[in-house]
Amino acid sequence: MGGGSAATGAGAATGGGAATGGGAATGGGTATGGGAATGGGAVTGGGAATGGGTATGGGSATGGGSAAGGGSATGGGNPFEGINPLADAGNAQLIDAGFQFVEGPQWVPALNSLLFSDIPANRIYRFDPATGISSFLSPSGNSNGIALAPNGDLIICQHAGTVTRLKPDGGTTVIASNIDGGTLNSPNDAVVRSDGTIYFTDPSYGGTGSVGFRGVYRIDPNTGQLFLIYATTSGQPNGLALSPDESILYMADSMASEVRVFNVAPNGTTTASTRFTLTSAGGPGGSGGDGITTDVNGNLYVSTSVGVKVYRPDAGYLGRVQLAQEPANCAFGDADHQTLYITARTGLFRVRLNVPGPW
Repeated sequence: MGGGSAATGAGAATGGGAATGGGAATGGGTATGGGAATGGGAVTGGGAATGGGTATGGGSATGGGSAAGGGSATGGGNPFEGINPLADAGNAQLIDAGFQFVEGPQWVPALNSLLFSDIPANRIYRFDPATGISSFLSPSGNSNGIALAPNGDLIICQHAGTVTRLKPDGGTTVIASNIDGGTLNSPNDAVVRSDGTIYFTDPSYGGTGSVGFRGVYRIDPNTGQLFLIYATTSGQPNGLALSPDESILYMADSMASEVRVFNVAPNGTTTASTRFTLTSAGGPGGSGGDGITTDVNGNLYVSTSVGVKVYRPDAGYLGRVQLAQEPANCAFGDADHQTLYITARTGLFRVRLNVPGPW
């Protein structure tokens, strides 16, 4: 989230070129190794989002309609209010394939491009809709989640057990690697508030630190101090997203197959979490819960075993985006923020929606 200048010049790393071993790229990205790229499945679901209902998860309803779960306020200023994001969305399109395991999509307005990680390849790729796919950073510390800070810095979660800040001039700083004498496991996903507060998850996928649990953390934007806000020995905290008004932090737990919510105070601190939904709720069921994002109406998009499932701010089920591969993460992009980009195992997909993302 956020704007700012993009990482340029020294920030770009070597090893470039298009993804190899995949199908022929559509949408501009070249891929070698043969085989035509095939598209994804159709977007299904629907049902217009409805107002009313009791506000849950701490979102205060204003202007009449409910803002349950921290969704955007209704009653004025939002031309997309009441619009079903999935209606007439069409098919998901495969942009490129042949990657090893892709994750962490993040649109960077200053680059007019999407950045995403290929974890085993130890590389961050850049997709420019006009020119295609190229290498952005290699090695990337086996990067996973990527988040954009308001000042243009990139916050990169690395399976090496660190969270790193990459500045537009190419300078890097490790901003989290241990807490209370223990080392982090494998930082997975991050999101940044408009005031610079960083939240990130630390499951044990990809590495095992010495902290003795899996957690969700907050980094204070003024002091850089690291705070533990959630810990578990049975779950695997994974995807993170903020509601459009930043009053709610959503966290997907892959092992528990649920999404949890934290109320967020103006200073960035959080309350204890509660369950928002099980990822089996609505439609064809499903399990897991990986990368997540929100749109301007506060709807939540959750990567699950059966596609990207979409829930209203009151946890009501709207529908899903089906893909040829199981999705790992998703993020809004393009100049109008109405394209949902989806990383799904070895492929990068996109689908145009009727409602944009908030950032």
